[in-house]
Amino acid sequence: MNIQADISPGTESTSGIGVEVVNMNLANLQKLTSNGYFYTILLALMLSFLLGTVAQADSFRSASGGMKVKDMQTGTGQVASEGMVATIQFSGWLDNQGVRGKELYNSRNSGGPVSFVIGTDKVMPAWNEGVLGMRVGGRRMLLVPPEMAYGKRAIDDVIPANSSMQFIIELVRLEE
Repeated sequence: MNIQADISPGTESTSGIGVEVVNMNLANLQKLTSNGYFYTILLALMLSFLLGTVAQADSFRSASGGMKVKDMQTGTGQVASEGMVATIQFSGWLDNQGVRGKELYNSRNSGGPVSFVIGTDKVMPAWNEGVLGMRVGGRRMLLVPPEMAYGKRAIDDVIPANSSMQFIIELVRLEE
């Protein structure tokens, strides 16, 4: 017996968090269910396993420098890579031991989107790493350790030295 599953990215759950959807080939599904209860139960167990694996895809994944990344919405446009000009909307907060602290900046409320060349030293390392692989229209949450943000540097009286930060970034546009 051959069971085929196609796990396709890019859809959303009702919570707005990007998830994977399992699409079963209808012909294989009919073959399985026509062979009795055993195969129906087997199919149910397999789907349960696959959907359980899918639910884990909503969790944070580790990125370089100790950063944690979570895709909140998968975009449908071009994929971001080093050397491209990324335009993002973002909100940033101080991180208080995993809890979102004081909001530091929201580009939608002040100043508008920000553009930068991916892979340059013009922005913090977290943004360079955080947009890589994103598609235009996507949203990501970044949990950023101090080394990937401003490090030992304090920014005015707003961001203390050695601060962890949280960002939600939305990739608005990419240019070559």
